[in-house]
Amino acid sequence: MSKIEENIKNAKLLLEDAMPNQNYDLMQKLLTPDAKINRAGFADLYEMTGDSIPQKGNFVEWLKVGWKPLSSALTEQTAETTDVVAYENTVIMKYFMTALHSGNFAGAPATNKRVHWEEISVLHFNDEGKCTDGWFMCQELSLARQIGYDFNLKR
Repeated sequence: MSKIEENIKNAKLLLEDAMPNQNYDLMQKLLTPDAKINRAGFADLYEMTGDSIPQKGNFVEWLKVGWKPLSSALTEQTAETTDVVAYENTVIMKYFMTALHSGNFAGAPATNKRVHWEEISVLHFNDEGKCTDGWFMCQELSLARQIGYDFNLKR
């Protein structure tokens, strides 16, 4: 298996299996201890609603203080990769996420409805195939509407 193939395999393992299933042991095996998260998915939505989940920092620590509350509110997650671009030590993935909105998320109480969004991640890997940093961007406004937010945008 080439380095690029190994990085794609590990990126899919992290984003389609470990994170949706809250497998923190596997997440820690796939990340370097000093891995950084440069932008968390839903960062703008959290900021807009005044939620206190950190938007960047140490990836392993962020999993405990950022991902854990998020995945507790958006349970029964599934992730399906729709596109992958990889070169050298970088893997860019686009994937389709679904979850059950079963808890307070970004200030919105549980709707107990399935929600969905698309997300893009950019991950970098070291020579051992471990993720050294990540950047995430998702359809925040789409999800916000699904969980009950109404937007009256004005200039």
